[in-house]
Amino acid sequence: MIGRLDSVFGHAAHANQSAKKNGLGGLNPDGWLAQTMAGFVGSIALSPLMLLPVLVYAYDEHLGFGPDMAGRISSAALIGLALATVLVSLRTKHWSMTRVSVVGMIIMLVFTALTLVMHDAKTFFVLTLLAGFGGGLTQAAVAAALSRTKNAERAFAIFTCFQFVYPGLGAYFFPRILDSSDMGFNLMQSGQLVLIAAALVLAPVMGAFRLRSDLRDADDVGANKDQMEWALLLRGPAILSIIGIMIYGASNGAIWAYSEGIGRLSGLDVLAIGDIIAYANIVAGLAALGVAWLGNRLGHFIPLIGGILGQLLSMYVYMAFPTEAGYIAGTLIFCVSWAIVFPYFLSIQSDLDHSGTVVAFGQFTNLVGTAFGPALAAAYVGQEGDFAAAIWISEVMTVMALVPMVLIPILYRKKLALH
Repeated sequence: MIGRLDSVFGHAAHANQSAKKNGLGGLNPDGWLAQTMAGFVGSIALSPLMLLPVLVYAYDEHLGFGPDMAGRISSAALIGLALATVLVSLRTKHWSMTRVSVVGMIIMLVFTALTLVMHDAKTFFVLTLLAGFGGGLTQAAVAAALSRTKNAERAFAIFTCFQFVYPGLGAYFFPRILDSSDMGFNLMQSGQLVLIAAALVLAPVMGAFRLRSDLRDADDVGANKDQMEWALLLRGPAILSIIGIMIYGASNGAIWAYSEGIGRLSGLDVLAIGDIIAYANIVAGLAALGVAWLGNRLGHFIPLIGGILGQLLSMYVYMAFPTEAGYIAGTLIFCVSWAIVFPYFLSIQSDLDHSGTVVAFGQFTNLVGTAFGPALAAAYVGQEGDFAAAIWISEVMTVMALVPMVLIPILYRKKLALH
């Protein structure tokens, strides 16, 4: 199976890396243009996650699947994303990220297009699973590619910017498109298809982010087994970072899944809550560009800790000020802090391995955490809708996520002391 996939995706790990690249693959990987294109492609590939609340609403209300089936269909897309992500993470040094990203967007385009005409629930489940798998291939390729830049903080800040602005705009415009006419669902899907097609056109830009010659895997002669993808993931710092980003995903998922309920505790209606979340996402996306300016001037851990403290502050604001102003302030602080923390999480992983293996696998564990967080919070929220419990559990996991990341430099110091 792997051999067949290798023949399709065929990473040119042993080819002449100095060969001249034409088109998008010839762009400067450390330039704004290439990184902006890659960030756009990766964010569109993550559409099943970026647009999750809107899609669940569409499947439930507009296709009539009901809330339970709507949730299962959305979960199918996330499962597809996760499976593809872990697959790519285990072959980052063997596969061409260009081919992976292009094939992924083709798969996503085809199966998303089929949702325009196939509205049976079981068929829809399969279509979203496969579309999510295609998106997972591409977003993992983007994450791995951006790890190969000289200024990973800026690259991941741009990627993060799109991951906030896109769902913010989607949360504002897509519900209005859905409710505009009887063809609202197909209009929304057509809008997604335009974005996916644009991402497909830009996907070859991943060819600009080439694997360094000293990182190329000499697996044809069985050498350097300690540099194989699985071996990189089993190193102590890598394990800690992977655990940290998984817990962080769970903490964010726990509070994000119940953001509407927290808003209702503040006396807001659904439309007002949606607009506040949309605006907060857009502001956070712009704040992420501040990371592009800051870079590593303060290192990675000071901004990381500062952002996590900001998220803890946002949860305090939610609890202490259950009003409209409190909800607006809490959501803004939460989203902006999230947009600051996430690029530094990825940059720390990039420092551990410039091939992109750790970052790509971290994306997988982050997805797992994001899916697990709401389920854990649900056990505390209960039938009574105790949304404050979701805030408390998120606070605990946010602090827990910081612990593995702080241990990484401690491990490095011990390693240096031994040498």
